[in-house]
Amino acid sequence: MGAISGDFSRKTPIARYLSSSPRTAFRAFAVLVAAVMGWAWWVRDYRYLQAESGAGYALGIAGASMMVILLLYPLRKRVRFMQGWLQLRSWFSLHMLLGVLGPLCILLHCNFRLGSTNSNVALTSMLLVAGSGLVGRYLYGKFHFGLYGQQVGLQQLKTDLDYIYQQFEASGLEDPGRAGLKALYETCSEIIESQRKKVSVRQLIGQRRRLRQMTRQALSTIVADDTTAAARKQLEDLRHALVALLDKLAGLRLFERLFGLWHIVHIPVFLLMIVTAIVHIFVVHWY
Repeated sequence: MGAISGDFSRKTPIARYLSSSPRTAFRAFAVLVAAVMGWAWWVRDYRYLQAESGAGYALGIAGASMMVILLLYPLRKRVRFMQGWLQLRSWFSLHMLLGVLGPLCILLHCNFRLGSTNSNVALTSMLLVAGSGLVGRYLYGKFHFGLYGQQVGLQQLKTDLDYIYQQFEASGLEDPGRAGLKALYETCSEIIESQRKKVSVRQLIGQRRRLRQMTRQALSTIVADDTTAAARKQLEDLRHALVALLDKLAGLRLFERLFGLWHIVHIPVFLLMIVTAIVHIFVVHWY
C-alpha cells in the first residue's frame, strides 16, 4: 500500500469532519443534568423542595427567568440595534444552555408533580418547548459542521469529497477496495448534482438510504495490511472523515427541510409557553 500524501492537520478538509463529534464538556454536562434529575426524582416524596416557598420557590423564579431570557437569542438575530451585542455564537450557546437549565429548574420547582390547571398547562408547554429544542439541536447538527461550525453546502461537500478520494487513491488501495470507492464516489457526485435541483422528500429519503448502504459496503473492503502504524492511522482518519462527509451528504437537503418545518412548530409553542408562564405567575401571586 502506498503512502498517503499530505497530512491531516487543521489545514486539510479531513480535520473538518474528524472534529464534528460532541465535545467532552457537552457530554459531561448532559451526564450532570441527568444525575440531578435522577436524584430529584428519587427523593421527590421527601418533599425537600416546596413550590410555594424556600429553595423550590427560588428555583421557579430562576427557571422562569431563564425561559424569558431565551427570547434574547431570536431578538439578537432580528432586531437591528441588538446586532452588536456579543457574537451570535455566544447567544446561541446561552440559548441552548438556558434551554436545558430552565426546564430543569422548573421540574425541581414543581417536584415532578402536577398542580392546578394553569400550572399544568404552563408545565406542559415548557416540556414541549424543551423537547422541541432537543429535536431542533439534532436537526441543526445534521447540516452544519459541528454545533458552532458553518452551514454545509453542496459545493463544499464536492470539494472535500474530491480531496478525500484523491487521498485514498494516493494510498494505493487494491481491488476490491478501489473499485468500491470509485463506485461510491460516482454515486456521491450524481447525488450532489441532483440535489442542486428541486428534489422531493421521498427522493431524498431514497438517496439517503442508498448512500448509507453503499457506504457500509465500500468501507468494509478497505483493510490496512502491511502498512506502518502511522499509515494505518491516516487511513483510519480517512475512513472516519469519509463516513462523516457522506452522513452530511445523505441527509443535507432532507434535514434542511425538516429544520424549516421544525421552526414553524417551535416558535408558536415557545410563545405559548411564555404566555402560559405569565398567566401562571399572575394567578399564583394574585390569588
